[in-house]
Amino acid sequence: MSDPSPRGRYRVRPADQNETTVPNEVTGPTFDHRDEAERYAHSLVLTHRAPVVVEKLAPAGCWLQLGIIG
Repeated sequence: MSDPSPRGRYRVRPADQNETTVPNEVTGPTFDHRDEAERYAHSLVLTHRAPVVVEKLAPAGCWLQLGIIG
C-alpha cells in the first residue's frame, strides 16, 4: 500500500519587493494542486492589487518559489 500524496503542497503568500530571504514563519493558504493555487493567486491580485508568490513544497521540506503573480 502506498502512502497518500501529501496535502497542501502549494502555497500562496504575499510578495515583498525587498525580500532577500524568506522568513522562517511564513503563513499562507495551501492547496493540493498548482492550478488551484494559481487561480487563488490571480483572484488575490485582482482584488487586493498586490503581488503574491506561488510556492511548492519540496521533498526536503523547503518551499520553492514557482513564480510571482501581480
